[in-house]
Amino acid sequence: MKESSHLPLAGVKCVCCIMFQQVPAAFTMMADLGAEVIKIEPPGVGEQGRGFQKYPGMYLSSYFETNNRGFKSVTLNLKTKKGLEILYQLAKDADIFAENFRPGVAARNHFAYEDIVKINPEVVYLSSSAYGPDGPNSALPGTDAVAQAAGGLASTFGDKGTQMMTSQHSVADESSAMINFGAIMVGLYHKKMTGEGQKIETSLLGSVVRLMGYSMTRVLFTGKEIPRGRARVLGGAATGLAGSFNDKNGKGFAIQVVGQESWQKGMQAAGFMEKLAEVGCGKLAEVAESEEKTKLFLETMDKIFATNTRDYWVKTLREFDVVCAPINTVLETSKDPDVIANNYITEVDHPKAGKIKVVGFPWKFSKFKLKAGIAPELGEHNREILKGLGYSETDMEQLKKEGVI
Repeated sequence: MKESSHLPLAGVKCVCCIMFQQVPAAFTMMADLGAEVIKIEPPGVGEQGRGFQKYPGMYLSSYFETNNRGFKSVTLNLKTKKGLEILYQLAKDADIFAENFRPGVAARNHFAYEDIVKINPEVVYLSSSAYGPDGPNSALPGTDAVAQAAGGLASTFGDKGTQMMTSQHSVADESSAMINFGAIMVGLYHKKMTGEGQKIETSLLGSVVRLMGYSMTRVLFTGKEIPRGRARVLGGAATGLAGSFNDKNGKGFAIQVVGQESWQKGMQAAGFMEKLAEVGCGKLAEVAESEEKTKLFLETMDKIFATNTRDYWVKTLREFDVVCAPINTVLETSKDPDVIANNYITEVDHPKAGKIKVVGFPWKFSKFKLKAGIAPELGEHNREILKGLGYSETDMEQLKKEGVI
């Protein structure tokens, strides 16, 4: 298996004026795969995300560490002529340039696509916003919670009649990161095949709409809202169920089945079918008939599941090929045997914080092994990068005195 120096994106240069999570998380995946990711930050303070989730006694910010690992940090005051000149030098041979500032900021500060493409006609330029490049809100800033709200996702959490809410997890940011990663890879592939660069525009809102997937198409087909609740019961030609239940100790688990045959086989084997048939819920199509039937079904299942433990039910149902799993807390997930075995959580030797556990890799490649990097100190790579551009130690000291770096 090849060493990390031979990773597939080795030699790919990314210059990024990026912050927070939406785009940086995409570039952590680029860095994991060997790309050189140069992050531009304001001198002295860096991006605001450096201070997020950094508590007394903790050397690292879990937020910044996760979203910036493997990066090189260069500080530049882009409001100065010399700072902008250095940015342009970096961009001249970059494969990718990225920004996710509030719409209009890149143009005002002279690093919009129109500026960078003059220097590097073959650049793949990623610009990621809140609402997308067109539409009435295109110039507005946005965040993860706003995108969850505007994209319809927040309306699906919780039971009917309860307050709508956004997730505690940054669903929109992380979805956008996946979309951005895919977009960058497509841009690189197009460039490799044609020699052409291009501008790619993505958004938090567009990412959430894509995340909604068939649920959005379902609404488009029917013109009806998706009902809120802890169970999805699908009628039609192919019935299905996805729902959450509690055991006798209040511990949750989830079940999902597709098709009456699979459902009936599992429920009969587990000894549930007779009780469900008694209340007119023996078939999934019956459960999907009305909200009343769904409610009756859930109440019946709750009574059955309240007679034993989660571990018992999960083991029993899996033996009869019913797809189910415990509803893990995030802490429980971090210790889950499948998560550990597949390296979805990995350990890193941090030079100042010691051994730390971090998010691992969603992929497993047969030809090379991945190793997680660490987030950079502010301006840690100033000398390395500027020296590569031909600046002397004297030049760099002068740039520092002038507040350029």
